[in-house]
Amino acid sequence: MRAEHVADATGAAVRRAGAGERNGPGNWSGGVGERVTMGRTAGTVQALLFDLDGTLVDTREANYQAYRDAFAESGHELTVDAFATTWGRDSRDFIPDLLPGIGPDDVDTIRAAKSRLYAGQLHRTTVNEALIAFLRLMAPSHRTALVSTAKSGNGRQILDVHGLTPLFDVIVWGDEVEKSKPDPEGYLRALDLLGADPAAALAFEDSATGRQAALAAGLPVLEVPHF
Repeated sequence: MRAEHVADATGAAVRRAGAGERNGPGNWSGGVGERVTMGRTAGTVQALLFDLDGTLVDTREANYQAYRDAFAESGHELTVDAFATTWGRDSRDFIPDLLPGIGPDDVDTIRAAKSRLYAGQLHRTTVNEALIAFLRLMAPSHRTALVSTAKSGNGRQILDVHGLTPLFDVIVWGDEVEKSKPDPEGYLRALDLLGADPAAALAFEDSATGRQAALAAGLPVLEVPHF
C-alpha cells in the first residue's frame, strides 16, 4: 500500500473512530482527522502518536525468542500460545501472570535476560512499510510521538536498526512510566511533552491494551491490522 493510500485509509478510520468510539455528536470528515461537529469544522489533526511493537515494526517473533530463552535461563518454559496472550502488555505485568508465585527479584532477572538476549533477535523484526511511509510523509508538518511499552534499551535498538529515531519529536518508553498500558500514563505524558490537545491528535495502535490506553487519554485511535 502506498503512503497516500495510507493517508486516505487514515481519514476513513478516523471517521469510523469518531462515530464509534467517541462520545457526543458529529462525524469525522475530510482529510486526515478533520472533524465536523454540529455543522462546524473543528480542525485537523496536529499530532500523531504511534505504538511501536506490532504497529510500526513486527517484533513478535524477536520478542518471543528472546523471552523464551530468558525464561529458560531461569528454569521456566514459555510456549508460543502462552506468549500470544501477553501481546501489548508490559513484562512487569505479564511475567507474574504466566508464572504465578514468582517473586519480584526473579521477574527482574527474566526481564534483564530478555533485554540482553534481544539484540541477537533483531534480524527477525520487519517494518510496516506503508505506515512508516505515511509517518515520513506527515512528520514534517505534524508533531509526532512514539508511546511504547518496550523498555528504552530494546526500543532504541529497534529504532536504530530501522532508522526511525529521527521521525519522532517525543518518545516515551515503558520504563519511563509508573503504569503501563492499558493505563493512559504514557499517552498523557507524550501529549504533555508535545503540547498537544488530544482532540487534535490521533493514535495508531495494534493491540486492545494499547487502544484502551489511547482512548483513556482522550485520543481517537486508528487500529493497525497485523502486517
